Amino acid sequence: MATPVIVVDDDPIVGTLTLELLHDAGFEAILIQDSLKAQDVIKKEQPRLVILDILMPGIDGLTLLHRLKSDPETEKIKAIIVSGKSFEAEKNRAMQYGAELFIEKPYDVETFGQQITDILKAEGVEPKKIARPPSAAAPMPRAELKITVWGCRSSSSAVSPVVTRYGKHTSCVSVETLRHLLVFDAGSGISLLGNELMKNGKFKDMWIFLTHFHNDHIEGLPGLPLARDAGYTLHIAGASDPDKSLEKSIAEAFEPGFGDEVPPCRLELYELREESYEVLPGVRMTSFYANHPGTTLGYSLVAEDRKIVYCPDSEIYGEDATALQDYDEKLGGLCRDADLLFHDGRYTPEDYEANRNSGHSSFIAAVDFAGRNRIKHLVLVHQDDRYADDVLDKMAKDAEARVTEKGYKLKVSLGREGLRLNV
Repeated sequence: MATPVIVVDDDPIVGTLTLELLHDAGFEAILIQDSLKAQDVIKKEQPRLVILDILMPGIDGLTLLHRLKSDPETEKIKAIIVSGKSFEAEKNRAMQYGAELFIEKPYDVETFGQQITDILKAEGVEPKKIARPPSAAAPMPRAELKITVWGCRSSSSAVSPVVTRYGKHTSCVSVETLRHLLVFDAGSGISLLGNELMKNGKFKDMWIFLTHFHNDHIEGLPGLPLARDAGYTLHIAGASDPDKSLEKSIAEAFEPGFGDEVPPCRLELYELREESYEVLPGVRMTSFYANHPGTTLGYSLVAEDRKIVYCPDSEIYGEDATALQDYDEKLGGLCRDADLLFHDGRYTPEDYEANRNSGHSSFIAAVDFAGRNRIKHLVLVHQDDRYADDVLDKMAKDAEARVTEKGYKLKVSLGREGLRLNV
């Protein structure tokens, strides 16, 4: 009899765990890590059940599921989709394509075996006692997250000409895990990231988390070279405005480079609200509303047991907060004990007085906020575009002096183009 279960997952650790759970439930199974070869193997083996991960290089699990269900030779094989992506759109697509179940990672080991048993028993396959094979996967050490600032100014078109060391590009920060690339905002700095990716070909897809649709956070999308690559996938997540859908906002953002045409790349859109999502295996993203005009999000990323918070457009009230202004407290709860915080430090204290309630903070208020909330490293971003190098140098020195004066256990840096950090 053919192997009753085939698991398709490019992650050797998760794949091996799945095999062990299946063996414990009493079912033989094999693991395929190369999704490009999976369809041919499934045709040959004719298993009763396939378990498909969504995010895989080559062919993603949903595409593979659709191909299997569209092929007369494999259309009757039962299928389960497993993924750390908990978006309703992914679940709905899995069901539409013919999946029996959508199981979120990490698995509930108490119920996983029974879910498999119920499906296979209906197919006439009974469990039997199977010795668990030795695990081939060694524990994976905690990997560093590699962070790069590609741009952090408030406007590229109006930046002071006396800027050489801090850069002129607008908001874009990338976070690189062992297997995935996550990007915050798509200001003009994303063009630098795109050019580097075109050279090294390291990632076949990119997750972009947009805070909002002011031009300095999306102006890099039309010129992003990867958007013209039909083999590349852009996952773009953000909030919709009350009067405009996310799809419409993204179409307008790409319009300067593509007109009415759809970018050739594969484009996946995810509409976010204040919620926590496991967007990728082991990667949890919490989106929250920031104190800035319009619908604006901030993000808290947890991966490899580290927490990185990105909130570039955000007004902190500090000591001047009234009883009804609880934003500082709310943000503090999301940021507390973070390894790294990117926060709005647009103004000097003097300039902030003339720009209160504009949705931006003074850098001193941001330093105090980070110190009170036990942030390990604060990177001040979104500096006013009128500030030249000498003003920015003084801001950096004054920020460090504030840390010393208050006795905060905090490292503080002024954001600059090309800043690279390992966390």
